[in-house]
Amino acid sequence: MKQILFFSAWVVMAGFFMSPAYGAESLWVASEGAKLKAEHSASSKTVSDLPVGAELRVLKSESRWYRVRTASGKEGWIYRGKVSDTPPQKETEDTGDLFAGMQGSRIGADEAQTSRSIRGLSKETEAYAKERGTPEAYKKALDQVLAVTVTPKELEIFLRNGKIGEYAQ
Repeated sequence: MKQILFFSAWVVMAGFFMSPAYGAESLWVASEGAKLKAEHSASSKTVSDLPVGAELRVLKSESRWYRVRTASGKEGWIYRGKVSDTPPQKETEDTGDLFAGMQGSRIGADEAQTSRSIRGLSKETEAYAKERGTPEAYKKALDQVLAVTVTPKELEIFLRNGKIGEYAQ
């Protein structure tokens, strides 16, 4: 009788620890434009657009996709590249480090370095290019490339056509 009671208790405890409610993992949306999909395919119907920082409960993992439930109870699939296993950091005061809020980033840059890279060549690089006799047309070409902007829709089309990220086969 003791063995049956012990075995029954063990089965109940094992079931408890292996249940999805107990072992449910949390993930957080880490990318702008993340979408909850009906199926684990980028081309499937979008169930919901998810904001950065939204907490998700993992129900299942399959290949490069997670089946999740949102706080509002919606269920669907999200590509693994759109989530993080740590919650986003709270907004902090401006420290001058552009990359301070990036999850897991070890990139450091001060405001001067960052703004130089956004404008184009740094003063040092401009001096080097001038010293080497780099044609002005090359600088103008670089400025044109840096001025190009891409909309979220254009980015999605690029990823789909290139079979990149969630569109990979």
